[in-house]
Amino acid sequence: MTYRELDHTADILLEVTGISIHELFCEAARALMEFIYPPRKSSAYSSSHHTLDIISIPITVDINRNEEKNENTDESYESYELLVQAFLSELLFLTETEYIVFSKYDITIEPEKVYGTVQGVVFDPALHSGGIGVKGISYSDLTIQKRENTYMLTIIFDI
Repeated sequence: MTYRELDHTADILLEVTGISIHELFCEAARALMEFIYPPRKSSAYSSSHHTLDIISIPITVDINRNEEKNENTDESYESYELLVQAFLSELLFLTETEYIVFSKYDITIEPEKVYGTVQGVVFDPALHSGGIGVKGISYSDLTIQKRENTYMLTIIFDI
């Protein structure tokens, strides 16, 4: 669905929405990439002069906590909260070490695991702006809630 920036004194506080947990994770990843690499308003290169190779990277993030499973039936999103923080942290690591601007997330999400493929292109200053340097993904105040038919994630990107 979408994301929006909320007021925060020093970091980036976001509210991300999606109609499913999968969409919520993908929107949070999109928001992260757009803060780090905002799209250029105009480019010196046109698409006819510049071809981009799509790079696919397999990704697996597992937060198996090896705890006894609570068979309680209340809707708790705690494992998804841990998982989205770990998933975004992994994307942040990959974008910083591989210089890839991710734009597609072909992922499967289970309560304690995300796996699949993420795709993007190598950072190109002719196509991507340098945005805000995100240092980390905070677990502080991170929440996932379901309201009617929409999931909402509140998350802080440390800058």
